[in-house]
Amino acid sequence: MSTHLHNLLSANDPVPKIYTVQQAFGLPSQMKIPGYAPGHPLVPEKNPAFVWQPALVKDLIEWLLDPSPDPLWITGPTGCGKTELLVQLGATLHLPTVVVSAKKSTEPDDILGRIRLHNGSTVFEPGVLLRAYAKGYFILFDEIDGYPPDVMLACHRILEKKPVVLDSGEIIAPAARVLLAATANTRGDGEGGEIYTATSIFNLATLNRFEKWVMDYYPPEIETRIIQTALPELNEQAITCMVKSAKDIRVAFEQGSCPGPISTRDLIRWGRKLLLSAQRTDVKPLYHAFDKAFGNGLNKHVRAALHKILQSHFSVPAP
Repeated sequence: MSTHLHNLLSANDPVPKIYTVQQAFGLPSQMKIPGYAPGHPLVPEKNPAFVWQPALVKDLIEWLLDPSPDPLWITGPTGCGKTELLVQLGATLHLPTVVVSAKKSTEPDDILGRIRLHNGSTVFEPGVLLRAYAKGYFILFDEIDGYPPDVMLACHRILEKKPVVLDSGEIIAPAARVLLAATANTRGDGEGGEIYTATSIFNLATLNRFEKWVMDYYPPEIETRIIQTALPELNEQAITCMVKSAKDIRVAFEQGSCPGPISTRDLIRWGRKLLLSAQRTDVKPLYHAFDKAFGNGLNKHVRAALHKILQSHFSVPAP
């Protein structure tokens, strides 16, 4: 089967199916959640290392059970798992999912569609997002604050789940139920722009159309499970010390002593590099792996300060 998105959108419509919360998320509840039967080619793959955080699952259930859920805007620091949370929601409930990645070069016509030459004639071709909108698929704007503001202004009718009139005169009506969500490092109002450069400040009318969530890094017990699941061969004590170090580094970031937070993604990279370098004698594997994963992105003074944090948890002398 072709993997071109246009062709995947032409696949047979999925068959609705009801799951219990326990079936979908592993939490002890027989509450029913709407989804689809497996088999649609646009359903994301399940991540076997993904760990559901109960509080976030409850938030997701609340959103899903809303008869007409507003578009969701999840703000959070880099690498805290915003996009993966939503992708795994799609995978778990077998929701055909279209992830739209933001680019500064994106134009409204890239979203809504444009006139193309077909067999010598000009025809208007709706964009993939609009086709997904009409079918009721899960639409995820990844890093939405990377879009030019005028692109999201052009999406206001979509965010309101209203019929969209195209330049050709064609009217695209939404499906009876459409799930729309967005992830971003900023709230879209300029906050955080000094760290996350090239992000956009959006019109208040755009922001007003979203339900707002804030995500942070997972609590230590969940972050520990995530690393254990991703790297089962890594020593448990090492994982515990890594998670404690990450907590202190994030505090250093909040206090202005470190230019950026360490993410769960960085921790997994650190653990992976630690396993790969464990037998080396020409370097100190703990610090070598940390620097490859995170430390070398900082100036030497900050890096040295973070090495002291590692030393306090691992009891391994810093280089």
